[in-house]
Amino acid sequence: MRQKVMAMLCLISTLASAKAPAPVTLMVDDVPVAQVLQALAEQEKRNLVIAPEVSGTLSLHLVEVPWKQALQTVVASAGLSLRSEGNILFVHSAAWLQQQRDAREAAQEKQKQSLPLEDRSIALRYADAGELAKAGTKLLGPKGTLTVDTRLNRLLIRDHKAALNAMEKWVAQMDLPVEQVELAAHIVTINEKSLRELGVKWGQADATKPGQRGQVTALSADLSVEEATVRAGFNIGSINGRLLDLELSALEQKQQLEIIASPRLLASHRQPASIKQGSEIPYQVSSGESGATSVEFKEAVLGMEVTPTVLPDKRVRLKLRISQNVPGQVLQQADGEVLAIDKQEIETQVEINSGDTLALGGIFSQKNKAATDSVPLLGSIPWLGRLFRHDGKDNERRELVVFITPRLVPVR
Repeated sequence: MRQKVMAMLCLISTLASAKAPAPVTLMVDDVPVAQVLQALAEQEKRNLVIAPEVSGTLSLHLVEVPWKQALQTVVASAGLSLRSEGNILFVHSAAWLQQQRDAREAAQEKQKQSLPLEDRSIALRYADAGELAKAGTKLLGPKGTLTVDTRLNRLLIRDHKAALNAMEKWVAQMDLPVEQVELAAHIVTINEKSLRELGVKWGQADATKPGQRGQVTALSADLSVEEATVRAGFNIGSINGRLLDLELSALEQKQQLEIIASPRLLASHRQPASIKQGSEIPYQVSSGESGATSVEFKEAVLGMEVTPTVLPDKRVRLKLRISQNVPGQVLQQADGEVLAIDKQEIETQVEINSGDTLALGGIFSQKNKAATDSVPLLGSIPWLGRLFRHDGKDNERRELVVFITPRLVPVR
């Protein structure tokens, strides 16, 4: 043993200034950990206390290592813990340190249970008390209770004072107003010439590849977002929405477009809002061999569902789903007639500045008009009137276009 100790104490050190410890060269083989620690402490004249549970041997080969790093290396290699109180270093086993932590936590828990309980009521202005209570229960003490008063939207808490103060501080951070977005929409059918008069320049939306941004060019406005969902290829554009209402009304008076609907919605941040306009069409359903029939309904409505997300710099991300379902052909079946529903649908996700107008299009319809040019009085004469009258048909191709203008509502 003496030879091992002498080998351990073969420390090759250089003289250093009083301000910094000398580097250490340490070569030991299967030497008790306590003796290695004592040798390191002796070199720097440090006070060291080694706990009785510290045991085991160590083999090291360190060359020109700073003294502090050498000490930490020995402690870590032996699975020990080192703490300092004043100018005394204490070395314990990791198990002893964990026992001390568990004992302190148990004492603190016992102390909390003995604290007097108080009642406190926290009224909420913006957040839902029921939703907030689900996360707030984690902040309660061992004897704490939390009750939700849905009528007055408040939390009734019974706990010790420290827990009540922590809960009140947390609620103040969570009870913040949620920004709202006002959505003004116009759903119209319009011809290509009128679209040009409005100043709409389309850019094809193509975001079918995950992780890429859709390539959109529309009046210097980047309306694409990552992970956009597109049911079918359609067009996205942007125009100045300040005079849009007046321009649409003027074009409608000239019969160059038809305003199908002009819904307005007020939606909260990341909360869906929807509106539907139309009717439910009844149809008969056969119940099979019995021959009995029942009446069911199909929706033939114009619907819009929007989920806004408020972004920094007064931008809004809109998740849009717009559908127009109209009655189609009546199909003859063996057990009766079946009504078909013609569906037109746009679904996407875009980003836009507050106050700008987004235009969505790409769904076309053909509108046929019968036109007659005739000479007054002579064109209405039976048989002979054909000579003074020209009957024709005018086929007009129109596009279903949705204009949406989101505006952030100031928080009061």
